[in-house]
Amino acid sequence: MMLTSDTPVVLYGAAHRGTMVSRYLKGRCNVIGFIDKRAAEITHHEGVPVSRVADADKTALVIVCVNNIFEHESIALSLAAEGFERVVFCPVNGSNMAWRSAEERAQMASVHNAIIDEQLTLPVEVPALHGLFRPEYKDDALISADDAEVLAWIPAWLVCARRNGNGLFKDSPVFTLFPYLELFKWFDGEADATPNHYMDLYCRNAADQFGIAQTDAWVENVLRSRRQVYERMRQTESVDPLFFVNHAVNADWNSDESHFNMDSGKHRAAFLIHRKRSLVPLKLANADYEAYLNRPALKALIDCMLRSNITELPYPVMHSYFLRVPYRADSAFYETLLKSCRALVLKNFSETGRVSLSGVRLRAESADLEPLAQAFAVLGCSVQHGYQESEFDRAVRDLYRISDRFARSGDVPDACDFVLDEWVAR
Repeated sequence: MMLTSDTPVVLYGAAHRGTMVSRYLKGRCNVIGFIDKRAAEITHHEGVPVSRVADADKTALVIVCVNNIFEHESIALSLAAEGFERVVFCPVNGSNMAWRSAEERAQMASVHNAIIDEQLTLPVEVPALHGLFRPEYKDDALISADDAEVLAWIPAWLVCARRNGNGLFKDSPVFTLFPYLELFKWFDGEADATPNHYMDLYCRNAADQFGIAQTDAWVENVLRSRRQVYERMRQTESVDPLFFVNHAVNADWNSDESHFNMDSGKHRAAFLIHRKRSLVPLKLANADYEAYLNRPALKALIDCMLRSNITELPYPVMHSYFLRVPYRADSAFYETLLKSCRALVLKNFSETGRVSLSGVRLRAESADLEPLAQAFAVLGCSVQHGYQESEFDRAVRDLYRISDRFARSGDVPDACDFVLDEWVAR
């Protein structure tokens, strides 16, 4: 399809980028209007009407004028679903989209760049939108693989301490290893953090076993040593981003609890979580990685998405096949999870003396809390909820192997330990 000076053109986005494109194309192209979510508030812009997607001219060519290029593919797919056949947008490198051909992808990028860079030469061919690209679900977690093992990015909430260990933190998700996490926060100068948990639950026990006098100087020396390790990790993260990949630890799949147990490396995993990394690199046996992928549930979720025409997830799905899939960023999910988990784990420990969240009962009253409830279910909690979950929610729960940890609450909710309310655990 050719874009000429006579082609009716609609610009998607009536903000800064759309305004600049409109002024550049004036006199070059036949710009007949804008599409914008604020159409009810802005009826005209730059002398042409502003419409909602549903009301715009479907025969026009749409140029996506949104600064955030990570939205472009989702916008183009939504326009295709509305019946638009000609759209110019920016393909995103590293997305999860499969294209009809590499040549057409390059052609689309070239046309969009020419418009944005104000170097458009007409006429120019634009690939037809129908069948141009589609979501492709593939394993984006694999770093390397051979006949025996894989090196892969694993969701941080599935990374646990050694299951045959002893003591309070046996088989605990690193998310719940609050002595490490609080120590790192204290090193960062956070006012409400303390090193006392680390000293009391790790260092003093070891000192007692070896008859070491626990003087003030001993405490200072321990903390100084741990701070040096922390600062070296922080420094290394900046100058050698591949350090944690090159020094990934071995782990095995715990089929009983559906998580990975590391042979070592709790400090490094806790550091990555403290730095708000949602993935941790692990070395795994091929069979263990395959068990984790849970392919029957994976296929069911993808089928659900295809059936429902879902191309943008309602919330992040922490699994190898969804790491590049766009999701609605309506809330700071991961940051909220970290804060909520910290509050819940510390409160649970202060009241029960237990670190494990297994058996902790949560209640979630709003469907907006579903992804947070899923995360806590992965960490071991049971969840009762007062909302109707979607087919997509159920499919994700099956993928995570946590469906049996969810139950709908009746008219009179069962007793619970914590309530999830508007993204806050209290």
